[in-house]
Amino acid sequence: MEGNLPVETAFEPEEEAHQPFSHSMSHSKNTKQSINFSINEKTDSQSSSNYKDILSQPAEDLSHRQRLLWLQKRRKNGLWVQCDDCNKWRYLDNVLDKHELPKKWYCKMNPEQPLASCSAAEVPLRMHDEEDLIHSEYAAGSLVLARVAGWPWWPAMVDDCPDTEQYYWLDGFSDIPTHYNVVFFDAFEVTRAWMTPTQLKPYSENKKILKSVLRRKNFNKRLEVAITQADDAKNLSLSARLMKYSFIARYKGNIDSPKKITKKDMKNGGKETSLLVEVDTNSELAKNAIIDTSTMNPDDTNQTNIVENSQKTLQRTASTASDDFDF
Repeated sequence: MEGNLPVETAFEPEEEAHQPFSHSMSHSKNTKQSINFSINEKTDSQSSSNYKDILSQPAEDLSHRQRLLWLQKRRKNGLWVQCDDCNKWRYLDNVLDKHELPKKWYCKMNPEQPLASCSAAEVPLRMHDEEDLIHSEYAAGSLVLARVAGWPWWPAMVDDCPDTEQYYWLDGFSDIPTHYNVVFFDAFEVTRAWMTPTQLKPYSENKKILKSVLRRKNFNKRLEVAITQADDAKNLSLSARLMKYSFIARYKGNIDSPKKITKKDMKNGGKETSLLVEVDTNSELAKNAIIDTSTMNPDDTNQTNIVENSQKTLQRTASTASDDFDF
């Protein structure tokens, strides 16, 4: 069958990814802030056993796929949030990202009763804890709507990149991610892309955007499947969500050793190349959606023709910066 895909494909950010640098947790009276651990774990002051798990390393004889699975199991709920009244920082172990919180958050909203008051002392952070903090909008497992040029808003999930082994990208010395890696919900194939924050919206509160897309016959069946998957993921625990819908869970092809991505690589390898992505057509969702594939065309902007083989593989254009399995 034939379909159209945009010429402007997703790309790897130009700066080399790195761990966040150490900084102090400010108490200035500014807009409420929230901070994620880059490894999404509790701090030593919250749980010594969890911190010990953070410092552990995967066995050297693990394959790259096994290493990614090892990392995935260590993704947990939890972020620091600043009270809009007293400016103290509180750790919420039941929250995945800032979009689950109200615009104004106060200590009295803390489910941990001993800390549900501005009079409660702030739990101090150790230096090695601060080094793993990032000012992040999303975390691994966050459900979002993402938009690639030439395509409508589409349900997706923030997920670890097999190349960088992180779900976020930091430029220079900033601790604010410039890009997030997402994996798209879909009936036919698993694809992923690096997206800027402006290309992402929280899924639940913006789901109504998809109503206009569902009215298009060339999209509705495929999008219905993606929405069904996203809604299912929403009802799962974080670990179950990642285990079922992450890239490494859904991609059945080989995941070789990670490719180091640098700014120099981007300058030298900017040309687009073809990419084969395995398609799982044995799923019931795929079988139910396959009847609509003859009219499955994206927006009429920035497009190039491709040929899809619904039984085995889907050919897409991709950046050579990550030529193993990027969207």
